[in-house]
Amino acid sequence: MANYLLEIGVEELPAGFVPEAEERLRELLRANLTEANIAFKQIRSYSTPRRLTAVVEEIAAVQTTTEKKVKGPAVKSSFDANNKPTPQAEGFAKKHGLTAAELLREEVGGIEYLHALVVNSGKATQEVLPEIVNKVIGQISGERLMRWGECEVKFSRPLRWLVSLLDDKLVDITVANFKSGRLTRGHRILHPGEISIAHADKYEETLKEAFVIVDPAKRRQMVESQVSARADELGGKAPQLKSGLLDEVVNLTEWPTALVGQFEDGYLTLPATLIETIMIHHQRYFPVEAKEQKDLSNRTLLPYFITITNNDRKEAAPHIKQGNERVLRARLADGKFFFFDDSKAKLEDRLPALAKLTYQEGLGSYGDKTDRLSQLATVLTNSEPASSVLSNHEKTNLVRTCGLMKLDLVSNLVRELPELQGYVGSWYAKREGEPEEVVQAILSHYAPRTSNDAIPQDRLGQLAAVLDKLDHVVGLFALGKKPTGSSDPYALRRNAQGLIDIVVDGLTDLPVNLTTLTASLLMAFEPLLENSASAEKNGSQNGKKSAGQKFDNEAIAAEVKDFIMQRLKGKLVDCGYGKEIVEAVLGARDPLANVSDVMVRMNTVKHMVSAPGAADLMRVGIRIGNILKPDSPDVVQADALTGASEKALWEAFQKNVKANWERSKEGFTLPTTEAEYQSLLDLLHKLTPFIDSFFEDTMVNDEDMAKRNNRHGILKNIDRYFRALADFTKLQALTN
Repeated sequence: MANYLLEIGVEELPAGFVPEAEERLRELLRANLTEANIAFKQIRSYSTPRRLTAVVEEIAAVQTTTEKKVKGPAVKSSFDANNKPTPQAEGFAKKHGLTAAELLREEVGGIEYLHALVVNSGKATQEVLPEIVNKVIGQISGERLMRWGECEVKFSRPLRWLVSLLDDKLVDITVANFKSGRLTRGHRILHPGEISIAHADKYEETLKEAFVIVDPAKRRQMVESQVSARADELGGKAPQLKSGLLDEVVNLTEWPTALVGQFEDGYLTLPATLIETIMIHHQRYFPVEAKEQKDLSNRTLLPYFITITNNDRKEAAPHIKQGNERVLRARLADGKFFFFDDSKAKLEDRLPALAKLTYQEGLGSYGDKTDRLSQLATVLTNSEPASSVLSNHEKTNLVRTCGLMKLDLVSNLVRELPELQGYVGSWYAKREGEPEEVVQAILSHYAPRTSNDAIPQDRLGQLAAVLDKLDHVVGLFALGKKPTGSSDPYALRRNAQGLIDIVVDGLTDLPVNLTTLTASLLMAFEPLLENSASAEKNGSQNGKKSAGQKFDNEAIAAEVKDFIMQRLKGKLVDCGYGKEIVEAVLGARDPLANVSDVMVRMNTVKHMVSAPGAADLMRVGIRIGNILKPDSPDVVQADALTGASEKALWEAFQKNVKANWERSKEGFTLPTTEAEYQSLLDLLHKLTPFIDSFFEDTMVNDEDMAKRNNRHGILKNIDRYFRALADFTKLQALTN
């Protein structure tokens, strides 16, 4: 079998788009060939900034022949009295290239119909490929698609050539006014001009001779080995080889070559993160760290950098090195000036400037946001049970952090290098003698900054991050700017997911009431939004007809809760909890009032469902939950109980459950630990025989309303203890 080569030559693609486009090409080819009934073994794909390539191995020479039955008219209307085909039958047969005699008869729904057996003989693959390739290229989507010249085809960058070979034979394809051939392009500098591909199997080898490594995995290996070797020669290491920088430089080059540059030792007095940010984000350089690190909070850098060039000519190396050193030196000089110039003013001195920096139209300035966060920190630290868990020191530091953590946004350094927000604030806070916990929290409160980033590791940073992200989500929802479809310009999904990751994975011992905090935020937003155009729009969405009416806080709070709950459900399922358990725990009561308690209950229920006797406990819990309504009475008139079973159940509940549980408590109190929840389950388990007898001997929904209410009251009181843990009705599927 033959191999088919398709190469799409383009102007340089954005580095971030290259791997995505390569994958899209491979998968679209796979889907379209399969749909066209063209068999193949596998598809290999390659990419560089200037080309996207697919090699289809062992592609069939012709399409697979297919058969399909097509239903036609009913038999009784297809033949006349003399059993001759009617025009209807003949027309149906002719349409499918058959005679009436060749039609089949099959019964469908008790009625006999004519059917045509349509055989599609496969076309030659070479005939079908042009249509497939045109379709595939048109489907490789990307950002900012463009047209060029008089071309009607849209692509991320202008197309420049096409190679289309079936082994050594040309497959004629025309896309965007380009006719395919066997001519490709070598390296723009090292081997300019066109080169000919003699055979599909010679593609990778031929381009290597023209200084193009088409396999990104091989380019990655080249970059990794070269950078590691150069760093080792310098007596250091290059930890950024494990970051997105590696992916980027791999997709910026076709023949990667590592060069070492140097800068003055004096710049090493700057924070390492500042130097690294300039190198990585602005120049795409690999910083070099000392192999031994004494201070992990401010890593020791060596006065070198490693850049990946697309040109390995020896005569060019000194010029490339000098040019990169000159650019880096200028950027480091700017960074040094801004760093020390900003240090002349204290963080708090920047409050007036922060009040002039718009956070979001309709939500005021960053000064307003800082005030909200400080107030929110006070609400959190004063509310139970968080108040009893946090020390006075932590409470003070949290309020202090919220008052300082956005002030670096008006520094010149952050204006120049936005990637450093949080870092700059922590540097200046440390210089000004703020507590170490505050310094760390200012730095970490932005985390997770990306979907792959870790949550803050310090508790103060976790709390500050939760407040910051919740403020952002609630504020944008209040403005009516919630995400739609795949569009999320304000990163609300990422912020909500980060919030959930923090409260689930980080704040495991600290109850944070997100519901209360949301309500507090909406009260703070109300004066800003009530009379704005955004309020009018959002008010209309929530049943309000005009501006000036009170903003519908409840409706917005419900939307925010649902949005955050979706992330919480997904997180719990990803953690390995079954969907039934997730729904049962979250359905018992407001989970956002105490997410740390949710995790305790999740583990308790997970262990319960596989424990001995669990089936009996779940069965009675489900039955009780299914009978009761939200408005079922909870009052029991003990002297009005008439049946032996109901008396026995009520007495057993009073003595064995209620009395035991409330013995050391003032009334009913929810458990707080897995051990307490297990104790509660043990008490309920003792009730199961009494509950079974009750259901066997008692008409719960008696026609006598007094009896019915009394019996519902018994079940309501018992259900209160079940629902302390979970909504057992959601566990029905686990009992089948």
